[in-house]
Amino acid sequence: MSSSNSRSLLNTRRVTLTGLLTAAGVLTVLATLVGFAARFWWMFELAAHFRVQYALALAFAALALTLPGWRDRRWALVFAFFALVNVVVIAPRFLPAATPSAATGAPTFRALLANVDSDNHDHDRIHRAIVTADPDFVMLLEVTPRLMARLADLSSRYPHRIAEPSEDHFGIALLSRWPLHNAAVIRIGPAGLPSIRADLDRGGQRFTLLGTHPPPPIGAEMAQDRNKQLADLAGLVRQIQQPVLLLGDLNLSPWSPYFTQLLADADLQDSAAGRGIQASWPVLWPPLWIPIDHALYSAGLRIQHREPGPATGSDHESVMVDFQIAGSPVHNLRH
Repeated sequence: MSSSNSRSLLNTRRVTLTGLLTAAGVLTVLATLVGFAARFWWMFELAAHFRVQYALALAFAALALTLPGWRDRRWALVFAFFALVNVVVIAPRFLPAATPSAATGAPTFRALLANVDSDNHDHDRIHRAIVTADPDFVMLLEVTPRLMARLADLSSRYPHRIAEPSEDHFGIALLSRWPLHNAAVIRIGPAGLPSIRADLDRGGQRFTLLGTHPPPPIGAEMAQDRNKQLADLAGLVRQIQQPVLLLGDLNLSPWSPYFTQLLADADLQDSAAGRGIQASWPVLWPPLWIPIDHALYSAGLRIQHREPGPATGSDHESVMVDFQIAGSPVHNLRH
């Protein structure tokens, strides 16, 4: 083969690789734009959840297209622009949040949220995770009767509990170190799925714990049911006349317009704001990780710390938050 033919073949290969990279970048740009049309169709909303992945992919494509042999400055600028668009969307997860300073000597509570996966039969691991985290409150999702039986020996540690276990994906339970008041399993939304509400009063510090698990948006009807459940949940929160901590696998990311609407309608804040992405699902597919397990809070609470909790063997990471109630008297409940 002559040298000219070799150069021609090499150039063809370069064009092909550049073309593939450009095509992938264009598709990512389209997905970025489709995500902004989430309210128009439930499938469009699915594209809204992968902002981190879009930002990384487009940044890589933009950088690659500045290299010798790959250079295409026009597309590099386009991809860099849309990478920046996605960065702007996810920036609140990294920008410092306006968190009130800790009240000296005030009680600090710890809550653990864990979607344990009803198909996860490693109940000993779930048991160990709870003991390791040592929370004051444990909100468990996808709880089965067998799991509740395995956790029965935690009754001395968590003597107060309310639960509606189920063999499907919507069992729920709350375990508490402290007495629960007005605790109830409630139905929110048209799907009639169980949620939990409980009021707590510890040393004059009153607040409400809510736990919920809307249906996943895997079809138009289920997406509507999820959105209606979130809307009804917001209405409930607005009626509560004390601080609220909402824990749940909400089956949507912070970049969905329905998440933003929930925060606005319920007057809640995201405990993860300023603390990074903290993706929680799907555990076995890191490139697709998105944050769908949330701890939201109202005025009157201070989030002191948030981090992933111990692994439970589920396809979800657990979420652990330490928080205080404003105006707390001087004593500490953590031990």
